[in-house]
Amino acid sequence: MDKRTVLAVAISIIILLAYQFFFAPAPMPVAQDNSATLSKEKDNVASKSEVKTISNITTKSKSIEVEKVSNGFVEIYFDKHSGNINKVSVVKYLDKKLPIVTFKNDNDNYMKVLDGYGDNYSMEIKEIDGKKIVIFSALQNNIGITKTYTIGKEGYLIDLNLKVSNNSDQTIKLDGSIDIGPGFGEGFEKSSYIFEGPIIYNGEKREEVAPGKVKDTVKLDAPKWIGYTTKYYLFAAIDGNLELGKIEKMGESAIVKGVKQIILNPKSTSDTKFNIYVGPKEYDLLKSFNLGLENSIDFGWFKFLAVPMLKFMLFIYSFTKNYGVAIIILTIIVKLLTYPLTIKSMTSMKKMQQIQPKLMEIKEKFKNDPQKMNTAMMELYRKHGVNPMGGCLPMIIQIPIFFALYKALLVSVELKGSPFIFWITDLSDKDPYYITPIIMGITMFIQQKMTPSTMDPMQQKIFLMMPVIFTFLFLNFPSGLVIYWLTNNILSIIQQYYINKKLT
Repeated sequence: MDKRTVLAVAISIIILLAYQFFFAPAPMPVAQDNSATLSKEKDNVASKSEVKTISNITTKSKSIEVEKVSNGFVEIYFDKHSGNINKVSVVKYLDKKLPIVTFKNDNDNYMKVLDGYGDNYSMEIKEIDGKKIVIFSALQNNIGITKTYTIGKEGYLIDLNLKVSNNSDQTIKLDGSIDIGPGFGEGFEKSSYIFEGPIIYNGEKREEVAPGKVKDTVKLDAPKWIGYTTKYYLFAAIDGNLELGKIEKMGESAIVKGVKQIILNPKSTSDTKFNIYVGPKEYDLLKSFNLGLENSIDFGWFKFLAVPMLKFMLFIYSFTKNYGVAIIILTIIVKLLTYPLTIKSMTSMKKMQQIQPKLMEIKEKFKNDPQKMNTAMMELYRKHGVNPMGGCLPMIIQIPIFFALYKALLVSVELKGSPFIFWITDLSDKDPYYITPIIMGITMFIQQKMTPSTMDPMQQKIFLMMPVIFTFLFLNFPSGLVIYWLTNNILSIIQQYYINKKLT
């Protein structure tokens, strides 16, 4: 990688990280404030004067009392009185020994379904074919509500069936909603470079805003799912034919809410089915549900490159059984694919260095005549077969590849808890002894000394600070990213050595 390449990549990375950390704007809220309403079915024909709006059946009076139900992958703590989910812990991901993470709200239930319509539910737990079925039932003022949760034998997907019955002689309307949040909980790894917080997705568009930055309500019509996302984990409520998704400020944080109005004629029943996902953001796993949950993973601007790179790394891992080795092999393959561009850039820089003395002569000779200076310089470039932009254009083409691979490794939950060799026991965590970032900085310095330069001495001294800056920048980066960059530097040194020998 020549100096222009390194400088451009360095500046691009610093700008990207600084933008994400300091300036990434919260999504703009939708200006309109139209409440979505459910179309009445043919048998639900009633004039507005005949419809009784049920805003609240009873005020909450009982304290929260929880019952834990587990399938070995997740532990769900249900509020026995309201039928809501108090908290959920993810206790298993593959066979890795990872810290337990818990989505919870210290002061209230984390996920609420039809909250405010009673807290006198009865609770029943059944087990059928290895599946655990938790049923909450309540009947008050002729309104029956049943919440049925089905937890599979394994995995992170929970089915929820919400049944509302109108046993009265009058058509009723309930302002139904499902609320998640506020906040994350405990045990989660925080990241300044990845979005974390409430999120809504409608199949085409995604709305998200950092919890502490919510001012006005953010809305999105017809959401496919709503939830809370962290770097590696997701809590989402899916489908349910929700009409509107909202992100609302709550205290110093925010909740995400799905809204659906339920209108029932006398002696009629409504059934709403949800899926609830609480688990790791593993791309293939989320994709397999065909629910769009994979859109919760923040691959950045170059997702179209990052996803294939991630999938190819997983393919390599299926043979190596070591993600560190897979990263090295992937880096080598990417380097081979970009080899023609890299060689063209390096060769152009070497030729530019060779004709630099003649360029200086031309500049001195025609310093008072810019037109003749440009003509003479272009003739010199033509004579030696040099394209002054030849060192930059190939590099610009490669920048998206570098960023895509960087992002793919940064968000990959597969690296979480995955060892490489010796002291590197978790590729998603920093090198505990800072050995790899220091070696990376040394290789970057060697690379700079080997790379042809057309800079003046002062510029060269300033440029020599880049390895130091990058070393400090990478000290706390995931070791998987450092291994990628270190491997890339070593390959660049080999390529530069070859070019220097060839053109000497």
